[in-house]
Amino acid sequence: MKTYLSVLGMAAVMLACSRDKDKVLELEGKVLMVHDEIMPRMDEIMSLKMKLSKKIIQMDSLQNEGISGNNIAEARIKAVDLNQKLNESDKLMMGWMNEYKGDSAKKLKPGEAIAYFENEQKKIEDVKQVTIKSINEAKAFLEN
Repeated sequence: MKTYLSVLGMAAVMLACSRDKDKVLELEGKVLMVHDEIMPRMDEIMSLKMKLSKKIIQMDSLQNEGISGNNIAEARIKAVDLNQKLNESDKLMMGWMNEYKGDSAKKLKPGEAIAYFENEQKKIEDVKQVTIKSINEAKAFLEN
């Protein structure tokens, strides 16, 4: 009977460990899926930054030619602000990627690895929200 309970106990522990490892892999997959969704948008950010820079140069040229007004000044301020938001999005993504230690985290105890990947999921979701918002705002501005 003791041997049976011992085997049963070991089986329960192995099953729990397997579930924890599955949870770690699931969370890592979710983190990487968000990263893979956002990473291609970095090219879009660079393209939008170039377009905004050209727009700023055009507005500066108008002002240098003596064509000025509140609308141009306000639009220039908005363009500079949007360019900064795009820079911040890029910086957030690069910072997240530099700090991400997925391979090391998988070597942690399962509970610690789960906590790590849950935290990373929150971080990358925040990066995603900031990135999408800055891209959408820049596109809307440039379409007008």
